[in-house]
This record gives sequence, C-alpha cells and structure tokens, in this order.
Amino acid sequence: MAEDIPCREESAVLFPDTKRLKRCTLSSDYVIQGTLFSADSIVGLDENGNLWRCNISQETVIGNIPCKAKTEVEFYPDGRLLMGTLSKETLMNGLPAMAETMVLLHENGSLFKCTLARNTRVQGFTAKAGTDICFFENKDLSALDLFEDTIIRGIPCLRDTRVWFHKNRDLAGCTLSCDIDIQGTKNMEGRLVVFREDGSVIHVRDRSV
Repeated sequence: MAEDIPCREESAVLFPDTKRLKRCTLSSDYVIQGTLFSADSIVGLDENGNLWRCNISQETVIGNIPCKAKTEVEFYPDGRLLMGTLSKETLMNGLPAMAETMVLLHENGSLFKCTLARNTRVQGFTAKAGTDICFFENKDLSALDLFEDTIIRGIPCLRDTRVWFHKNRDLAGCTLSCDIDIQGTKNMEGRLVVFREDGSVIHVRDRSV
C-alpha cells in the first residue's frame, strides 16, 4: 500500500484531489510491487498507487534486469519495467546489451529496444555493435543497423545504415548499396527507399537530403 511506504520527512508530494502519495524519497529499503528499492530512492506513483517513474539511489534489479544507480526507471502499472539504464552488459532476449545504455520493454515484457555490445547475428541479419536494435511485441525485428551490405527481399541494403521492417516481416525501408531498378524505376546507390506492406514504393530520397 502506498500509505505504508517509508518516506523521508517532508519529502512526500501528494495528488491534490485524492491526497494519495505521488512521490517521495525513501527513508529505508522497501519493496514496491515486487521490486526492492534502496533508501534514498525517489519513488513516483500514479493516481492508483502503482509504480510510475522513479530515480534509484543504488543499483537495482528489476525483473532480472540490473539498472544503474542514480538513474531514472519507468514502470508499467503492473510493476513491469518499461525503461531503465543497464548497470552492466546484460543478455536481453539472448542479445548482448551494452552497459550504461537504455533498454525499453513492451508491456508483455518482451524487448522493444537495446544497444548492442558487439556485432550480433539476429534473425538472419548481422546487426552492428554500438547501435540500437528494435523489436515488435512478438519479438520479430522492427529495425537495426547493418554491419555489412545485405540483400533483403531482393533489395541491396547498405552497411552502416538502418533498415526497418513491417510487422509482416517484409522490408519497410533501407538505403541502397548499389543502383537497382525497383518496379520499373531506376534507383541510385545511397538512396533511401521506403515500402508499403504490399511491397510498393511510397518514398525515395537521397542520403544527402
């Protein structure tokens, strides 16, 4: 219960209408919705008393994810982590996520976004170290940066650039690694090409634009 949270004197902020606790600094270690928060963490709650946005004073493990001290973390109403900064390199859905980078999770607990600690083979593609990789709720790839030139659905995509996918796994967009005719139109190397889910082109532009 929010009313039982141990708050430092004069640190509590209440919602004006309900007078329920909105935010306070913990005076001692305390478990809220399954997460052990250290003393001096600032915990923020929504109007229903659920965790919302907090600033943790010490490294805190939230749902097996180690979050860095003195950083902000954000939660879904059920207490699952929405956003946090990793305190160390961590395997996220089997991927090496870089220390001191932000991770985002979907409401179902699956990985939305992390930064790769090294070049990694993911669902048939090699993603580049130090870049963000994103997924849909069903764990299918949403976006990544290519480590090498790659042919995707017959389209030559350039290394060191970002590619995007639709939920049906078809290519949504990439930067061309060479000249190619697409649907009767010649497209030059270095051009960003974007596709509808049915595969038709909806937009092209040069990298320099």
